[in-house]
Amino acid sequence: MSKNKTGNEQEVNIDSRHLERVHPYKTFLFFSLVGSSILFLSLVFLYVIWMTQNPPINHFRLPKPFIISTLALLISSYTVTFAQQAFRNDDSKKLLVSFTLTLALTLLFASMQIIGWSELYEKGLFINGPAGVAFLYIISGLHFLHLGAGLLWQFYLSIRAFDVWNDPVKSLVYFSNKFEGSRIDLFAAFWHYLDILWLCLFLIFLFTL
Repeated sequence: MSKNKTGNEQEVNIDSRHLERVHPYKTFLFFSLVGSSILFLSLVFLYVIWMTQNPPINHFRLPKPFIISTLALLISSYTVTFAQQAFRNDDSKKLLVSFTLTLALTLLFASMQIIGWSELYEKGLFINGPAGVAFLYIISGLHFLHLGAGLLWQFYLSIRAFDVWNDPVKSLVYFSNKFEGSRIDLFAAFWHYLDILWLCLFLIFLFTL
């Protein structure tokens, strides 16, 4: 009995140590993404139910800017991985270039989304119009808000990368700090989530509206 109790105590201690190693930011991001996923899944579920009970909108096509914005966001997911590699290789120049490209692509996505909404508005398709278009406005708008939070996070990381660029002392301190690397990895995970989420939403609207 004592041996089994000791073994169980050791397992509990191992589990508790493992939980202690999980950074609170990772836990916060995990539950945030779970909550966001539930929100978007609920909206998509309602949208699909509505689409099965109502005919599609005649001659409706997604604005072309939405296609451009999708491509921009997918490419930005690729440039984020360069930032992760740059940090692991202690390459401050590549890190700054990666974040600058990602930031530019994000702004391109945001501007194309706004232009796409403007085209819908000019065609007389308002948020209080057909339910399918209303879902498009609401769901893409919520994704846009998530992207805004990511943009602020990205801007902070870009400033940090610019601060250590061509400064050997700051660069040494920065790249030796594992927490800085964790920030980039957490941002990359969040950004890949936004990219995959938008791609799924885009394809749903493309083939159902």
